[in-house]
Amino acid sequence: MKPPTFAPVYVSLFPHMAEIANKHGYALAAHGSLQRDLDLVAVPWTDEATSAETLMNSIAEYLKIFSDMFGLAIHGPTIKPHGRTAWLLATGFGSAIDLSVMPRLVSNT
Repeated sequence: MKPPTFAPVYVSLFPHMAEIANKHGYALAAHGSLQRDLDLVAVPWTDEATSAETLMNSIAEYLKIFSDMFGLAIHGPTIKPHGRTAWLLATGFGSAIDLSVMPRLVSNT
């Protein structure tokens, strides 16, 4: 028998985090196995997309509801390939959200 994972928790958190991302002008996608952490990538989708940090702070605020007992540790930001900005949101008991946000393009017009 394989050991239990946080996958069911991650799946239950995703819809509201996607809603938060949409309100900030981003599309949110999950990738990876969901075994160790929840890997998310946010892609700017509208011209009004907020900053990566604003999006991360809104998602972190939502996660604090569930991590009050254990605290929420935010590690980052770290710049990743192709200009992604990433944070690790450690939510307790070894669970974590790995959030990468793609950069917004600056219009030349």
